[in-house]
Amino acid sequence: MMDCKAIESSLGAWLDGELDHSEAERVRIHAQECPSCLGEKERLERLQASLKGVLEGGASGLAFEPFWDGVRQRILERKPWHARLWDWARPAFYPQRLAWAIPLVIVFLLGILSLEQFFPGWRWGLNRGNVAAVDSIDGHGFNVAVFRESKTKTTVIWLFEDQEDENESSGESASTDSSF
Repeated sequence: MMDCKAIESSLGAWLDGELDHSEAERVRIHAQECPSCLGEKERLERLQASLKGVLEGGASGLAFEPFWDGVRQRILERKPWHARLWDWARPAFYPQRLAWAIPLVIVFLLGILSLEQFFPGWRWGLNRGNVAAVDSIDGHGFNVAVFRESKTKTTVIWLFEDQEDENESSGESASTDSSF
């Protein structure tokens, strides 16, 4: 047999028909046998009846038909596309979400900019320009220049004698010997 405290806490759910069949049967049997629980059940039934009477009496004075017509009209009316877009995007402009947007945009841009490093030619053949580096070494009137071009993997080495400004930096005269 169930405890009176447990029955009293289940009486409201039982009266509303919210309990499963076996639980409802246990509550019904206990409420019939226990005078305290029977009194609580009768009190709850009177309370339900008075609330139902007040709510139904107050609701009968309201004109629900115009209200439901307005609801139906608002459901069926189609908003302009910019109003629907704003309703959809508005939560993105809350301060908490904006705080996450800035780092997200930075990470996205860094990812896009670094794709070329990991996936050469990822831009489907768009020519971003051919980058080449020229390194040169000057020494006593003779110069060496190395040209490296990464796209065609070409390296060109020039050995030449600077005729125009011989030894500007060293102040020594250049030798006529052609070896380095």
